[in-house]
Parts: sequence; C-alpha cells; structure tokens
Amino acid sequence: MPATGLAAKPSALQIWMRAIRIPSLIAATVPVLLGGGLALIDRGFEGWPFLATLIAVMLIQAGTQLFNDYYDFRKGADSHVTLSPPSVIQLAWLSPRQVLIGGVLCYALALVLGTYLAYIGGMFIAFLGLVGLASGFFFTGSRLALAYHRLGELTVFLMNGPLVTLGTYYVMLKIIYPHVIVNGVGIGLLSAAIVHINNLRDREQDEQIGKHTLATMLGTANAKGLFYLLLLIAYALPVAMWQYDVMPWTSLLTLLTLPLALRVVWIVRQTDDPVELNVLLGHAVLLQMLYGILHAFGIFLFYFLEL
Repeated sequence: MPATGLAAKPSALQIWMRAIRIPSLIAATVPVLLGGGLALIDRGFEGWPFLATLIAVMLIQAGTQLFNDYYDFRKGADSHVTLSPPSVIQLAWLSPRQVLIGGVLCYALALVLGTYLAYIGGMFIAFLGLVGLASGFFFTGSRLALAYHRLGELTVFLMNGPLVTLGTYYVMLKIIYPHVIVNGVGIGLLSAAIVHINNLRDREQDEQIGKHTLATMLGTANAKGLFYLLLLIAYALPVAMWQYDVMPWTSLLTLLTLPLALRVVWIVRQTDDPVELNVLLGHAVLLQMLYGILHAFGIFLFYFLEL
C-alpha cells in the first residue's frame, strides 16, 4: 500500500511541524537550558545571547531533521517497510526538493544568529557553530554520512550534550570550565541512547541497504549491552558529580526518572522484536526529555534557593 494512503493531508503548518519534529526541538533546548542555568549560578547570565543561542540551536535541529529526511529518502533508509512514522516525503505532503530547501533556510537563519553570537563570543563560538551545522548536515548527507559509518551515537552525544551546554555557557562568560562540560554528559548519553535503540530496531533493514551502525557491527546482544551502559553512566554521573561538588544537590532530581529508565531496560532485555522496540523508542524519548528537564530545573532551583 502506498504511504500516501495512510493519512489525510493536514494544513501546511501542521505538515512543517511534523517535518521538523517538534519533540526533537524541545529536546534540543535542554543543553541550552543547562548552560544557561550554570551561567545563572555563576552570575554571568545574559538574556539576549541566551535567547539567540536557544533559537539558533532549534533552527539547526530543525534543519538537521529536514536534511535527514531528504537524504534518508534518497538513500532508501526511509521506505514503506520501516517501522518509524512515515516522513512527509513518503506521505507526499512535501516534495524532496521542498524539504531540502526548508533545511537550507533553517541553516541560513541559524547562520545569521550564529554571526551575532560569534561577534559577542569570539572564534570559539564561531567554531562550535560551524561544527554544529556540519554535524547536522553530514549526519546523513553525502557519502561521508556519519550515521551511516557508526558515528551517529557519538555525534548526537556531543552535539546534544556537552558541546551545546559549553557553548551556551561560554557565549555569556567567555571561559571554559570542566564542570560545565560534565553537566552536559548525562543528557548527551541519553540522546545517544535514543539513536542507538533506533538503530537496534532497524538493524536488519540497515544491513540490507548498507547502512553501517554500531548495532549492525555489534549484533543484537552486544548492542543491548551498549544501551545498558549508556543509561548506567547517565544515572551514576549525577550522584558522582554531586559528591564531588560538580553539580548542585538539586540536580539529583534527575533520579526521579530512574523507574522509567529501569522499565526501558527491562523491555529491552525481554525482546528482540522490532515492533516492540519501536514502541520502546517512545519511552526512550520521554526518558531523555524528563531527565534533561529535571536536570535543568534543578540547576535553576538551586540558584533561586541560594538567593
């Protein structure tokens, strides 16, 4: 059955909101909130640079999603046999060319904001911005596609965790502190875990189309082991950072999500079925968002408690 028969065509706004995946934009703001909260604690928070960073990161994330849809469609990674929700290209709601142009426009707007941020933050911010743009485009774009060469998890870990957290902090305080980088590690690990469980679900199909991921390289059992390790470090880290005064005690609110994390681990242990792993992917996304929001909330809460 063709993908176009799966759903009635919604409004143009709804189509573009689906194309850029609004939940992923929300998740992309978490490391920005972390960096902003740490700047607030260190009495260096500035509103306009923070807002510009927030919007720029969301634009890069939106553009990356559009480029991913375009190149995955071109390379056959998105088809009617995949378990992931059909893209707007598969549904014939937007043409590949429209999606590509949308990605270019998002990146162009991000570049405008990035120019402002580089002006106030210096060459280091310019470098981080260019790395972010390149990582998003080359995640699936061109023959160098990072996601097709076992680098998807590492790329997402860096860009959705430590680097954005550091960049947000640096643009306001112009200094690099190790504790800022470490505070972004947990959310980065859970972001990588989402990519990894997605690749575990699609392992057989990826092998057929020549997409090389950590899941295709490790096999099911070892890939599951890596998933458990990512979650274990993400939850051990807040306790360790609190013990060594790297993060405030209020950031231990992230541990409230531990029951959901244990449920996710239990489901992964029980099944190899791609359909069940597809359902699990939604749990993993929710876990990452709740963990990140609670971490950021804990940092802001600590600031107000200390006033």
